[in-house]
Amino acid sequence: MGRTVIEDWRYEGDEKQWVLFTVAEGPYAGTVLQERYNLARRRYETGERFNDFSLTSVHDKTAYVRNAFLSATPRRVISEDWRYTTATDPIRFYFDPSDESGLSKCQNKLELFASNQIHFKQPWCEFHRSLDSETQEVWIASLEDINTAIRFLWRNRTQPGRLIEEEWQYQGTTSPVRFTLDITEDHDFYGVEFQQTIAHWSSGLGVNLRSVADMNQAIQAILGNIDCKLADPSFNYDDLAGCPTERFKSSFEIIDQFEENYLTTVECLTKGMTPTSIGEGQLPWNRITSRLTPEKIKADPRLLCTTGIFYIARISDIEGEQFLKIGITTKSSANRRCRHYDVLFATQRLSLLDIAILENALLRATVRHRPVDYLAKKFPRGFGGGNSEIRRETVLEDFTLVGNDAHQRFTAALEIASSFNQERKLSAAMINQVIAPLAI
Repeated sequence: MGRTVIEDWRYEGDEKQWVLFTVAEGPYAGTVLQERYNLARRRYETGERFNDFSLTSVHDKTAYVRNAFLSATPRRVISEDWRYTTATDPIRFYFDPSDESGLSKCQNKLELFASNQIHFKQPWCEFHRSLDSETQEVWIASLEDINTAIRFLWRNRTQPGRLIEEEWQYQGTTSPVRFTLDITEDHDFYGVEFQQTIAHWSSGLGVNLRSVADMNQAIQAILGNIDCKLADPSFNYDDLAGCPTERFKSSFEIIDQFEENYLTTVECLTKGMTPTSIGEGQLPWNRITSRLTPEKIKADPRLLCTTGIFYIARISDIEGEQFLKIGITTKSSANRRCRHYDVLFATQRLSLLDIAILENALLRATVRHRPVDYLAKKFPRGFGGGNSEIRRETVLEDFTLVGNDAHQRFTAALEIASSFNQERKLSAAMINQVIAPLAI
């Protein structure tokens, strides 16, 4: 393997002068190498390892190392301000996210870490030993700042993003990391704390209810999202009897924003919930409720263009006890909804969504007037359900729902209800605004 001295090199009479040259074959082919003249001559004359080179023989070590890192599998990009010093000094770099082919060959999930925001460090001597392997991989221990990198990746490279608690410090890939989801307040799991190991995250596992860090904290967060609280502040989910599945289905008591008590379970509260879901969960006050809820109307373009009637009617159960029924219908009159109704008030045909919002708000605000045993009440044929919408006539002591000025009051309430037709759900404050014109 011969050497070719570069054309513009000139001997200046110094035995220790550096000679710049290239070789045509071997791992350093095409690279400008250097060796002192006297040393090169002695090696040539003795035949001692004449063409045995290493990084110390490279003229521009910085450029050579940069190119070696870029040629690795997967590609590595060294920081622009880096300059080579010694083979044992750590080199700062990131994995090129555009090198999909190289990243896919790695045993470690380096595609998760491929970002110009995530830097690793590895000395040349360690990297050079890996050149005989199919890929040149490093893993979490080589991150420049493990804590900052993991926080960045979990927030920016996971959907939805994850916000790791401030006190967390890296302890290993199998230690649980506690976090909340980077989602808005209208999402079902807003504020719920989860945990997962880095090993599970890097293998692509998502999160679900099994990933909840503390079920008591999760219950408090979910109840807060629906404006509710535990009836018993000392309630402890872990004290419920039975296996995990049985506890999941065990009942406990909650109180809504109108101080009404309900029985529910974690299974019901979280039904259908996912990390990105909005409006899932089986709310206890929605059992056997109107089929025409605001949520259903918004989800159906046909219903959004439909009109309906809001009404207050009196109806007796099969034992003769009288109740008021709050309802809406798309039929031409409330009497066509049920022939046993004594209709006390009805609007003209209006936007189905607006009257559904009004009905929803009024039902929530008057729930204390609902019979305790409302589910057990039996009504004449044609009533067709809606037990959750019946109220004792004591409701008229708190709200003007019938009478001479009912129309004016309902008109004002409907105007407010219409202003909330873009809201996903009504907060307690919104409900109070809607029903304010009806309150006595």
